[in-house]
Amino acid sequence: MRHRRASFGASVLWRHENCDPEDFLAFWLNSHGYGVLSLSYPLETEPEIMPLSFAAFRIGDWGRQAAETAKKIMETHDLLTRSVVLVSWSMGGRMVVPFNISAKELGLNVEQFISFAATPGFSSIRPLPPGIVCSPAGYFHVPPHIDVFCKQLDEMSELNGGRDIIPRNIYLREYIGGTPINLIGLNLKYDGKGAFVQDATSHETDTRVLDVSNFPLISAIYPTSILDASHALADKASWAFLNTYTLETMIGRQGLVNVQGTEKWQQLLELVHSAPERLSVSTVGNHFFFLGRDSAKGSAEKVVMLIKEMKTFYDELLEIVSKH
Repeated sequence: MRHRRASFGASVLWRHENCDPEDFLAFWLNSHGYGVLSLSYPLETEPEIMPLSFAAFRIGDWGRQAAETAKKIMETHDLLTRSVVLVSWSMGGRMVVPFNISAKELGLNVEQFISFAATPGFSSIRPLPPGIVCSPAGYFHVPPHIDVFCKQLDEMSELNGGRDIIPRNIYLREYIGGTPINLIGLNLKYDGKGAFVQDATSHETDTRVLDVSNFPLISAIYPTSILDASHALADKASWAFLNTYTLETMIGRQGLVNVQGTEKWQQLLELVHSAPERLSVSTVGNHFFFLGRDSAKGSAEKVVMLIKEMKTFYDELLEIVSKH
């Protein structure tokens, strides 16, 4: 495997024993020359797969830990680059700014963020169904969500030839579990005594979701299945909203001065307005659209396409706003 860049995700790329590697995204990203580091937030599972001592884990902890781990792995493997592409799935969209801030402090360059059906860091943007349970270890569980996820896994199996990608018993044992309550965006925290209580720190403060100067450039892959209707309907617009303000911040006052009174202002306007179409792409599937041989291969191809398109877009932006 040749290492051009390292690509990072949150709980996107796990594999279980005796699985088919071609059913998973990492295999196909490797085939395109990308090193892959897949990271998870803390989980409470049965049997236990990681220590149950992180009920108070926060978004800032998540972003900082992920960035520190990325740097450590890159140094361990003597990667020549210090540039990364951050790929975050689902709840992982909430930690983009903390990750980027920590990465910059550590000397890493986050070239781009790619949302995989990810949720931006606004509180209660997608309310959970009733049934939240606080476990004895202080993690939150939502039992009704499990059936929803299993139905989506079944759909991905159907889309990829009908073979089980992740058998249900393995999924329930190794892939899903309780989560620190602060990560989900409900403005709650664990009180250390067996209950969830109101968090004095807002979720938006934790995620820094409106700190657009600290977002990397944003792109998105979003599903089309009604089984993940919320992401199918909203992701393109929600990430385009944040990316537009990120671009405005990048252009800055000097960029506007450089284009004022020239035909380049119209070019800049058209370029920024083109970003939602150019930097997002739909894909057949649901919240797990990257699972299964055909879907994983196609998702890897979309990642590579979005990386190339972002470079082209950024080069066009610099050409327009640079002073000549």
